[in-house]
Amino acid sequence: MNGYPSREKCRFEHALNRPLLRKTTFEVIELMRADLFEYLDILITDPGDDYKGRVWLNHEIQRIADRLKELTPRRARAARVAKEAGRIDYAINIYPDDNDPGPCCGPFSGPAWQDFHRQWEDAR
Repeated sequence: MNGYPSREKCRFEHALNRPLLRKTTFEVIELMRADLFEYLDILITDPGDDYKGRVWLNHEIQRIADRLKELTPRRARAARVAKEAGRIDYAINIYPDDNDPGPCCGPFSGPAWQDFHRQWEDAR
């Protein structure tokens, strides 16, 4: 479970169903989030008109929302671990007056970005 799945398989279902372990890396969580947002974009671009299609569409959108809610707190922890390991450069404050670095992350360090990009290309 170290790598991200091949793009030959359904990455959207994988992002929705992959077991989340405590050690799931920030990079994998970011890939999962990117896949979920891409899937959401595909779904809402051409939603269809029939009722049966709308029921399925609403179900899929809810699945995506539920998964994103599940990923959000894990992303914050994984970002802290990645920062401490030097895989990202810094954590930023969401609000300038807030002294807590918060869950957002700044840009990846050079080697981490290259590794992230390699994983992304390998998964295609």
